Amino acid sequence: MESLDNPFWGDDWSEVRDLFDSLEPGHAYLNHGSFGNAPRTVLLNQAQWRARMDANPTRFFRRELQPGLRTASAAAAEFLGAPAGDQVALVANATAAMSIALGSVPLTAGDEVLVTDHAYETSTFAARRRARDVGARVVTAAVPFEADATGIIAAVLAAVTPRTKVAMIDHVTSMTARRFPVEDLVPALQERGVIVVVDAAHAPGMLPIDLAALNPDFWGGNLHKWGYAPRAVAAFWAAPRWRPLLRNPIVSWGEHLEYPHVLEEVGTTDRTPHLASPNGIAFLRALGPQRVREHNVKLAEYGQAALAAALDVDPASLPGDPGVPMRVVPLPVPADDPRDVQAEISDRLGVEVAVPKWNGRTLLRVSANVYNAPAEYDRLAAEIRSIL
Repeated sequence: MESLDNPFWGDDWSEVRDLFDSLEPGHAYLNHGSFGNAPRTVLLNQAQWRARMDANPTRFFRRELQPGLRTASAAAAEFLGAPAGDQVALVANATAAMSIALGSVPLTAGDEVLVTDHAYETSTFAARRRARDVGARVVTAAVPFEADATGIIAAVLAAVTPRTKVAMIDHVTSMTARRFPVEDLVPALQERGVIVVVDAAHAPGMLPIDLAALNPDFWGGNLHKWGYAPRAVAAFWAAPRWRPLLRNPIVSWGEHLEYPHVLEEVGTTDRTPHLASPNGIAFLRALGPQRVREHNVKLAEYGQAALAAALDVDPASLPGDPGVPMRVVPLPVPADDPRDVQAEISDRLGVEVAVPKWNGRTLLRVSANVYNAPAEYDRLAAEIRSIL
């Protein structure tokens, strides 16, 4: 394995790890990709917003919430490179964003909705429901586990037919931790007359985002993962031509409002994660986004290499995409329910990981973030065979 003797492993990272003191002591949390974690400073800001809400709910919901949301929306839009002066809608999570997008696109009987076999399952559920409602059908493009960017593009475009109306493409896949070349796929699909929905659940903060350059039809990504916002908040963006068609799955006071308000009015809910999200962005910027990204990717690569060695897996057979601080290693056992394996690793080893099942393979996925350290991956690698 490559030496970790480099500036990104200095004492300052220990100080940063101390800011995530809400994490369970004694547990190695190598699963940031599933639910995210916010530092103490961001959680304190959320607590301040919640205290204001509880002190005078009427004033908060009637007079303070909307100005706060507009400030947070502006911060997110600037962070994600939205066109100048544009806004994003702050919604619950990327799952909600995909449901909004797929529920709003114009579909009719006989149309096809294209997804890939790497897509997040709940997003595929949303595609199937929408297709079923109008008599369309979902087509799944098979993308090989080891495919490079050229192979990914070829596999997706090969599944496009004259009936393809919408394509939902992951920016970074959840189950297989692959980075899809959306910068090439979006224009290639649009040139074929396909409406493109980008599921960017993991991307904000993990990767630099430039919505103005990418220019998808619809885009949604979580801010509570590598954007360090509290759980749960996502940014949703739609190209201007689609905004009059947007429908909130929850009918509430925003029913007759324009974007982004039509998507944000959902009755009495706790919006403090949204209001505190600018502090998550500020936290990342204070550490230095590129510095954080390099640290996280190098650490994920280290963890993947340690696990591959422990499991006698050829490292050359494992995908690892630039900029992605998540890595997978196949486990040499089947799993009827991967959650059982995940729970066993958690309970016996004190390590939290993801164990997705993909196309008949059981995978072990580790994430890396600023609160992780090499010893945590060494601990998992040393004991993983005792679980199997």
